[in-house]
Amino acid sequence: MSFLKELFDGRLRRARAAEGRGAHREAAGLYAEAGQPLEAGRALMQAAEREEGLEERLAAWLDALAILPASAPDLRREAEVKFGRAVLADARLAFAAGPRAGERLADAAQRLEAAGAFGDAAEAFEILGRTEDLARCLELGGDVERLEQVLGASNARDASRAKLRRLVSEAELAAELGDRDSARRALREAVLVAPDDVDLTRRLRELEGRWLEGGRVELSIRRGAAISRCRLVGRLPAVLGRSEADVVVRGGSVSRRHAELFLEGGRLVVRDLGSRNGTLVAGVPIGGAMRIETPTEVGLGDDASVRVSPIPPGGAEVEVLRGLDRGERTRLGTAALPLEGVPAEVCFEADRTLLVPLDGARVQLGARSILGRIDLLRGDVLVLDGATIEVLG
Repeated sequence: MSFLKELFDGRLRRARAAEGRGAHREAAGLYAEAGQPLEAGRALMQAAEREEGLEERLAAWLDALAILPASAPDLRREAEVKFGRAVLADARLAFAAGPRAGERLADAAQRLEAAGAFGDAAEAFEILGRTEDLARCLELGGDVERLEQVLGASNARDASRAKLRRLVSEAELAAELGDRDSARRALREAVLVAPDDVDLTRRLRELEGRWLEGGRVELSIRRGAAISRCRLVGRLPAVLGRSEADVVVRGGSVSRRHAELFLEGGRLVVRDLGSRNGTLVAGVPIGGAMRIETPTEVGLGDDASVRVSPIPPGGAEVEVLRGLDRGERTRLGTAALPLEGVPAEVCFEADRTLLVPLDGARVQLGARSILGRIDLLRGDVLVLDGATIEVLG
């Protein structure tokens, strides 16, 4: 800047005066009007240093970059680095993952990298989760140790993602094929791999919420207009009684645990469990145990009775003849239990309840036709041989 130009250009004198009193933005405007972009850029950088608010500082640095000439590369680099570091410092404190905050940090990272501040750029890219950009900046900055750590972690994440995709795929296929137990195991493992995945946790919770436990299931079977209900219990011995029982028979004369059915030498036997009103077999009170060879009425006190029928091999059916639960039927046994009028049987394995089609029959479950065993879940609706089977619980 020539001495004469400064002497006779009032704008330059006013700009110097504005700088002297700390009005750097005013000075920048006067310098720009006087055709002095370098001085205007310097004044804006000084303004940025004095601003207290982040947005005001960023705006001043961007204005400086807009006016600084290409002939001042060092000043331009300084402005780029200070802008980027201010955004990065804000991100360190509380990075909002919204699109606007992410875009600004990404812009700052690119400015830092272009200015050669590779360490700061790497940190910004790390906050953004951009692993490839992070690795590039570490390599450019010569931080070999950190680069190896990042690449190792990236490989581990890739392996974890691949495992997660495989487990989710296995769970979906197993569920479609009716193998809900395998689907449950795959989802449990997937949740361990990605414990913060809300969707996976929800899917597992929904599946386990429908799981049948306790070795029992209640089914509704509809064929045409006829609807029947039956309960299946996967155990013998089994207790008959008003409560605390495998087969509930409610009546005024029925004890909580009234009588017991069990197998002895492969034969079905009933015995009284010390009930208050006694147990009758074919109308005759029994003091101990008695075999049941054919469908037989068993009285539980005075106002309730059931028909007990052996189901070979090693099972039984109990139908309530008198009492509040009249008409209810329960099939019991540790072996597979056949369904009446349907070519299928139900078996209980550990905590699983399985429907097993017979004679090559296929089961329609949703849109899928399945040949083979199906884990039953609460709320299932299946179609088999023209019958609709609903799992009530």
